[in-house]
Amino acid sequence: MERNESTVKLIDNDQLDFLSDQLESEGFSSGYDSCDTSDSESQSQHNDNADDVDDGMNLECDVGGDHHVKYQNTSALCDHLKYILSMPELCDITFFVGPTKVPIHGVKAILSTRSRVMYQLILKNERCVKEAKKSRKTRQSRLTIEVNKYQPEDFRKIVQFIHCGSVDVDSRSVAGLLCGARQFGLDDLKTACWDYVRRCVQTRPQSLTTIQRGANKYIHHRYGIKLFTKIQHFMTSAAKKVATETAV
Repeated sequence: MERNESTVKLIDNDQLDFLSDQLESEGFSSGYDSCDTSDSESQSQHNDNADDVDDGMNLECDVGGDHHVKYQNTSALCDHLKYILSMPELCDITFFVGPTKVPIHGVKAILSTRSRVMYQLILKNERCVKEAKKSRKTRQSRLTIEVNKYQPEDFRKIVQFIHCGSVDVDSRSVAGLLCGARQFGLDDLKTACWDYVRRCVQTRPQSLTTIQRGANKYIHHRYGIKLFTKIQHFMTSAAKKVATETAV
């Protein structure tokens, strides 16, 4: 199993700066203050305290010219966003996945920002809900969407990746993740899945049967067929090679 971290920003820098200013004006703060790097006394004090704040915090420092230093703790951000998914009361959208309608929760604003396809899906379903409310057919407050063509655990990982940019890829889930990456426009996840398959071919061929079994569940999807065919081709080639070596 390998973990893939997204290189896609959760939100554009300009929007993030605006959001930060807005939150601070409302009494919220990130906990990390800028300092004037031209002020030697302030810089010295910052250096003295660096060991205290950096211990185990995974802080990244970006020097932005002569007057400020930007600190980022993306690891903690991803962990918090992932934690939100486990708390339905903090989410505003629920996907009912598979024949057993397994509920998988998320936040519309984050999912829509990270994936244009997800945004279109949410927008389409919100319009349907508004139309239903107008005709008084429903009083439903939370948006719900049925997803029939994914395995629940695979779709949970897809939502997690869109939501917080981090996911564990393994032989059981790589097929579903690959199809989700293709459908929802997640190029970095698609690259990670193919890289995982390549590593399995080179170093863990015993896992290919599990990958192929997973791909067979997505045979209705273009990338499911593509993955199944590639694994089948490799396994056939490997078997022929072994047969030839044995005969010699």
